[in-house]
Amino acid sequence: MEYRSYHKWIIVGILLIVAMLGVACAQPPETKSPAVEPQSEQPASSATDEITSAAQITPTATPEADPREQLGSSVWGAVFEDGTETWYQFENDQSMSEVRDDKLVLTAKKANGFDAWTMSYQQMDDFYLEVVFNIGETCEGKDRYGILFRAPDNTQGYLYNVACDGSYQLRKWDGEQFTDLIKWTIDPHIAKGPEVTQRLGVWAEGDRLVLYVNGFQVGETRDTTYSEGTFGVNIAAAETVGFTVDVIEAKVWDLP
Repeated sequence: MEYRSYHKWIIVGILLIVAMLGVACAQPPETKSPAVEPQSEQPASSATDEITSAAQITPTATPEADPREQLGSSVWGAVFEDGTETWYQFENDQSMSEVRDDKLVLTAKKANGFDAWTMSYQQMDDFYLEVVFNIGETCEGKDRYGILFRAPDNTQGYLYNVACDGSYQLRKWDGEQFTDLIKWTIDPHIAKGPEVTQRLGVWAEGDRLVLYVNGFQVGETRDTTYSEGTFGVNIAAAETVGFTVDVIEAKVWDLP
């Protein structure tokens, strides 16, 4: 009788131990809060040049602060008449610049990304400059056009470009290589593709360089490399053989 009682208590003890182990196993292990990983940069585009996206902006029809409207009358305007000395005209294996039909016609003959420009002879230091482009029938990807400004001569200066995919870029050229000041950046105010009109503007004041498209500010940076010089317009084709743009207006305003 005593043996059975003792045996019974042994069994009860074993069952209690098993039950306690079961409860312990059922408890979730203590976890530590995961470390916050830094966000990685967006991968570069498959295109040759890196592209970044501007902050999400809903384009509006009218800019709030269009320099053209705020500065009043311009102090200089381009003349597009054949035979004048306002623009340098040329033709070579890569590109062509020609004044005809009251406009300056730029053509990139080869789709190899070669940047070609033609200069005006207006010397400036601080200014607001606008150039209006009409884009030809074909305009793809990184086919591009824009403004060379504060150029001490025709082998140096800042180069502001807009591409047919809706991106813009600012570089400086020292006669041997380009340096990016603003990498290719998509902006919703840029009219994409062919057969559009694009109004590009540059506000240069001291080391402050502000870029405009169609009256909207799209980018800004500071650089002290070039403080004055002439300006010109440029073209380069990455996709389209015979890429063509017409320059229909170029004006300069004094800053207040």
